[in-house]
Amino acid sequence: MSANNKNYIKKIDLITSPQEDIVEFVSYERQAAIHDLINENKFSIKEADTSGPFNVKIDIIDNVLNLKISNDGNIFIENYRIPISSLKKIVKTYHSACNLYFESIRQGSLEKIEDIEKNRRDIHNDGANQLIKLTEKDFIIDHNTSRRLFTLLYSLYI
Repeated sequence: MSANNKNYIKKIDLITSPQEDIVEFVSYERQAAIHDLINENKFSIKEADTSGPFNVKIDIIDNVLNLKISNDGNIFIENYRIPISSLKKIVKTYHSACNLYFESIRQGSLEKIEDIEKNRRDIHNDGANQLIKLTEKDFIIDHNTSRRLFTLLYSLYI
């Protein structure tokens, strides 16, 4: 991140249950999203005189995305609760597309993979766009940041 721009996520923690057992490809997607998000993101809070870099803790309880956001030195600490029940259908559709994609890879069905990946990417973009709309009253995020956050939301939601 640029030294001049302090509006980005520096650290992200997912709050999961101890017994959580996720599918291997979901775990891979989660780790890749965290890595990519930390390396490149645009995230700011629509609140006067609040800047990052930010540390974000994420969990989902009862169809509500909970974000606990703080900045360095904990000068700013705030909890945001964002209802995400409107994303439930797209998360399930995305999960089905991911299952189909990884199953096709496993079976060596290379002729199908390109079409399946395009469909999966389109669903992912739709989810990211919906997430931007759900969060726009509190945050300013770019599309790539929203895609990565959608992946994390998906990995917690499934």
